[in-house]
Amino acid sequence: MRIISGSVRHLAVPIAQPVKTAFGAMHDRHAVLLLLEDEAGHIGVGESWVNFPLWAPWERVAALERGLMPWLIGREVPDVAAIAQAAYRAFLGPAQQSGTVGPLLSALCAVELALWDLWAQAQDLPLAYALWDKPKQRVRVYASGINHPIPWELIDEHLARGVELFKLKMGFGDEIDRRNLEELADHLAGQGRIAIDVNRGWTLAQAHDWLEILAAYGVQWLEEPLRIEEEERLPELRARNLLPLAGGENIMLPPGEGPDRLIHSPFDVLQPDLTKYASPSSVRRAVEPAQAADKRLILHFLGSAPGGAASLHFSAGLSEGLLEWDVNRNPLRTDLYLEPFEIVEGCITLPERPGLGWALREEVRRG
Repeated sequence: MRIISGSVRHLAVPIAQPVKTAFGAMHDRHAVLLLLEDEAGHIGVGESWVNFPLWAPWERVAALERGLMPWLIGREVPDVAAIAQAAYRAFLGPAQQSGTVGPLLSALCAVELALWDLWAQAQDLPLAYALWDKPKQRVRVYASGINHPIPWELIDEHLARGVELFKLKMGFGDEIDRRNLEELADHLAGQGRIAIDVNRGWTLAQAHDWLEILAAYGVQWLEEPLRIEEEERLPELRARNLLPLAGGENIMLPPGEGPDRLIHSPFDVLQPDLTKYASPSSVRRAVEPAQAADKRLILHFLGSAPGGAASLHFSAGLSEGLLEWDVNRNPLRTDLYLEPFEIVEGCITLPERPGLGWALREEVRRG
């Protein structure tokens, strides 16, 4: 397989309701996509995570257009993982000079995902079957992106589609957080369970104060509870054994490196993001070690359609077969493909066509 051309798409849409976290808010939704074409005429699509900071989309476009894409065009790809590792090694030195190793990894995620899409198409297989021996045909999703104020209409839409787990964002102040938790639990009335994501918003003292409260509500996991400066003290929370701790989207898994950094983290629920910092090849290598360590592997995702499609295919080979799915309105997730993602009985069924399987609209493909 040889790459003969490529292009980058930066898409942006305004949204009526900001998507809030403990550290900031998105007032628009952006997507940066990489499209690679091979000599057989197949088009592979990859996505890079660009939610934060505000300038991330332009930074990613520059990395892809000026660095990675010229490096790829004309190159033979006998092995996706090997090419991803070679690209990382080629650009790591310059990225270290500028302190941009994280953005490099995010750009490389788009590269590797596009290459996996091409690789599956070349084999005339859906991506899940190119990655795994016996993938699931349907992937369960849980509702994410639930922030203040709670979008009750969207909660009800997902309940009606059979979704059973709802992840509430906290870190907006104890009074607001407590009220949102109580109201969400009352609204679900036993029809769904709750997970909590603090987006690194609490001090250790706050987290200790909240543990018993969250446990009393049957919270399934507590995601990234501590501020960055206190994250080294996560084992103290874990030692109380009241709630599983979750995280991993901010752990870097470069191409070609082992998964030890993820596996040996203090998290019980491991949440790498294939579009952000986690090389897809490295995530594949993490499956058996995660099982051996008795840790759950559930991909993180909060982006647009191509990244969601790739994450579904990868999740089909994981034991949980569960994927994070944003409840918020986002045309970049719902309107880029000719066919919608349909949640039925809490699951999304993978298409049987080669590669990602969903068809990009012509205006997106052609720019």
